[in-house]
Amino acid sequence: MTVKWIGKRMMLGILVLLIVSFLSFFIMHAGPGSSATAYYGGNAQTLTASEKERISEEFGLDRPLIIQYGSWLKETMNGNLGMSAKEGRPVALILGERLPNTLLLFGVSMFFIIIGSIWLGMAAGVKPGSLLDRGLSMFSIASSSIPPFWLGILFIYLFSVTLGVLPSSGTRSLIGDGGFFDKIRHLIMPASVIVLTHVGLYARFLQESVKTEIESYYVMTARANGVDEREIRIGVLRNAFIPYLNYLGMTIPSFFGGSVIVEALFAWSGLGQLLIKSIMVKDYPLLMGGIMLTCLIVVITLFVIDVLMFMLDPKLRRGELGG
Repeated sequence: MTVKWIGKRMMLGILVLLIVSFLSFFIMHAGPGSSATAYYGGNAQTLTASEKERISEEFGLDRPLIIQYGSWLKETMNGNLGMSAKEGRPVALILGERLPNTLLLFGVSMFFIIIGSIWLGMAAGVKPGSLLDRGLSMFSIASSSIPPFWLGILFIYLFSVTLGVLPSSGTRSLIGDGGFFDKIRHLIMPASVIVLTHVGLYARFLQESVKTEIESYYVMTARANGVDEREIRIGVLRNAFIPYLNYLGMTIPSFFGGSVIVEALFAWSGLGQLLIKSIMVKDYPLLMGGIMLTCLIVVITLFVIDVLMFMLDPKLRRGELGG
């Protein structure tokens, strides 16, 4: 892996962050209502016009948007994400409190999606036309068609209301020590919803890639020469895993979008729930910080996927695909 290749990927990631920050900043300020609403608190109806004007001047909200964006970008590059308009605390501190929960939900869900899709996709792909092959095709259509919020409501009704075996919301119980096992109990349902609504689609993609590789000339040649079937399957999985990783990278942003809905539904105290709350109260400093942190996680994840593809695909290492 060359320094030049890493440098190009890092510059691309920085460019993505800049574009996202620019679009997000201007889109949120283009919405109805004043951007100073969050600074008024519950006193918006009692403040005079002069008091509102003073608040806008104090926080620089009366300046042109491009100037406001430039000031925000400068402070952000210096590590200062500003103060939350609603909570009156540093944005970085608030995000730091929510980040571990989002990473936990994202990491656990992605782990089981990858493990489950590889096992299902490989098992079905190596046996074209089998019951497992047809069953996985049907399962992938069903799982990807179920809205996460509908499945989440069903889970809450079944496991929380009816059976009473799992908590319906939050990240810890109000009663108890809130330890490791309590955290796991709260994690089971939101993670399961994310896994079940995604694993079928990823498994189906790998399934089709494996079926294509199984029917290729090099597999027939290897079998004719008496190569062990296990070695053939390892080679097939290695070749099929490259487009699978590419597909995984393309769907990571939408994966995060679905996670926001799940976090809100289960009141999972992560970045997704925080973003929704900040939108409702027009807490723009907190909203921008949450958007950029989420985008940074996505960019880092995509970089890791690019590295894995670079290591697995000799064409990329030879620069045949512009890598």
